[in-house]
Amino acid sequence: MTSLAPEADHFQDKVRGDIAPMQRTAFKQLFNSLKPGDTVIIWWLTDFGQDFSITLQVINSLLEIGVILQTACEPLKFEAGSTHSHALMSLISGYGKVQTQHRLFAAEQGRKALKEDPKQWKQRFSGRPANREKHQQIATLLLEGQTLQSVAEQCGVSLSTVKRVKAKLGTFDDEGSLRRRGKVNSTPNDA
Repeated sequence: MTSLAPEADHFQDKVRGDIAPMQRTAFKQLFNSLKPGDTVIIWWLTDFGQDFSITLQVINSLLEIGVILQTACEPLKFEAGSTHSHALMSLISGYGKVQTQHRLFAAEQGRKALKEDPKQWKQRFSGRPANREKHQQIATLLLEGQTLQSVAEQCGVSLSTVKRVKAKLGTFDDEGSLRRRGKVNSTPNDA
């Protein structure tokens, strides 16, 4: 890139390709320094991301401020108001739609395959395993009669976690007695 435009200011991001360009430090610096009539040279359109819709958004943003975009890998030039640029952007938009349809189709095929195997479906969508030690602590505090909020604060968990554990508590304890909070009314023995 330096040999293509040795006199130009060079900006280089060292991030993964799935980070949106406006979330990249170097790209934001570049974008904020641009003036109408400036030219931005990139290696290829995938420098903006693997998703065509994001690439299209970036190109539109550059053209809106009057910047010319050129690619080095294959010589493409995007300019505001150019019929050539409009055709290229229509092509990118079409690729974006196909890419989205392909992802949705692949996801549906994956779900369909999983649904045919209930054991695999349950394994795939079982959620995060419960922290049994934490759940035991929550259950103990609940059975001691403490409030939901108090238990949540003491255990460092959300109120919804406490409610889930409470819902899982059995109606009867190990001895067959009904579990109750607080005082238990007893009847005198007749023997």
